[in-house]
Amino acid sequence: MTVVRKLMLLLALAIFLSLPFGAAFAQDVMDPATFGLDASKPYDGTHLKFLICCSTAAQFASAAAKGDEEFTAMTGISVSWGDLPFGSFQEQLYLEATNPNTEFDIVAFVDAWGTNIYDFLHPLNDFVEEAGIDWNDYGPAYQGAATGNSDTIYGLPFRGHPLLLHYRADVLEAVGMEPPATWQDVSAISQAIVDSGMDITPIAMQYGLNVDQNLFNWYSHLWGAGTDIFDENWEPSFNNEAGLAATEQYMSYLRDGYSAEASVAWNEQEANTELVQGRAAMFVGWWWMASRMSTSDIAEVAENAAFAPAPGWEGGDIASYGYLWPVGILKQSDSLDAALEYLKWLTHPITERRIVLDEEFVNNVAVRLSILADPEVNEFHNGLLEIASAVLANARTIPLIPEYTEIIPVLAEAINELATDPMADTQAVLDLAAEDVRFVMQAAGYYD
Repeated sequence: MTVVRKLMLLLALAIFLSLPFGAAFAQDVMDPATFGLDASKPYDGTHLKFLICCSTAAQFASAAAKGDEEFTAMTGISVSWGDLPFGSFQEQLYLEATNPNTEFDIVAFVDAWGTNIYDFLHPLNDFVEEAGIDWNDYGPAYQGAATGNSDTIYGLPFRGHPLLLHYRADVLEAVGMEPPATWQDVSAISQAIVDSGMDITPIAMQYGLNVDQNLFNWYSHLWGAGTDIFDENWEPSFNNEAGLAATEQYMSYLRDGYSAEASVAWNEQEANTELVQGRAAMFVGWWWMASRMSTSDIAEVAENAAFAPAPGWEGGDIASYGYLWPVGILKQSDSLDAALEYLKWLTHPITERRIVLDEEFVNNVAVRLSILADPEVNEFHNGLLEIASAVLANARTIPLIPEYTEIIPVLAEAINELATDPMADTQAVLDLAAEDVRFVMQAAGYYD
């Protein structure tokens, strides 16, 4: 272990021990008092339904299994987790949230989707205060996503993803380069890899149309270059001079041949697979994918798996998208109090820590700053959570307004058009997209 690594772990330990619930991790996980649960079991026999997708995700599988074994034993409350395909999750979420007769009580939702169901969620401000939840144990991006940047807590942070650079340490060492701190560094390293003659694609990017995944790294470029989707008056600003420079840099990895031609159609997992299968040297994507690289069946990939914060902008900001799934409760639930009991247990730091240390369902996803700073957790995940913590310190969230779900396809299609047509005029494509975005905003009354 390096001196720097030791110092980082000591600092993390100091932060961890200073937290008021630090000692609670040693308490009995089958004691209701540990989680603030009512030991008299007033909701014994209540069955809750949790609307969520993707049951095979390790975090979800671990939480569901522990809930069945422990939470139900402590409270008498049983919980069934849904298992919708991610592709149909958004539509089903909207249908159930607006259905007065829905059978569901608890819902998880992607940050951008929440703007359309806020009115159907039970506000959690009083609950957070009464349950003694440390709201400051969540980073700014996650707080913003859970509240819609308002004063109302619509959901508790549950599944969060910072963007990380995933890279082959051996390839960068072979070309004498350090991990890129900026997107401009990415270009320089990519050219060095090309010049070296190595039979490997420098970076795998995703420009395809797939649930707005081609926008995630574009946001980082925009923010780093000093602009955003909107200005302070809600006028589109992504097509200004900084936005043009950011977009051209984002498209350059494809146009300069650093990302494969096929990346015009790739989603994030397809791009990541290029790295995992040894065909690419770098990838910038969500941290939950880290285990795919470190457990690759290609030995030279697994043995050289390395991670660093997502790049920023040369001379500008290092800010990337902090993507969050909050978990909340539907107002029309007939079992509100029982659902609140479940949230106490599900989002408690002890539960989160045990899930992220689960050896059966290996998963690095945590949202609390205290867990990200936990030395044991970092030892278990080779320091990955320390890297995530550094990213989240500057992470941002997207515009959390109802209209943004209508705007996302406009932006995603513009990016895909620039990818599929190498002769496309970047400024013209951005200007047209800005016109379409402004039309949506004007129709919603933003300029009255």
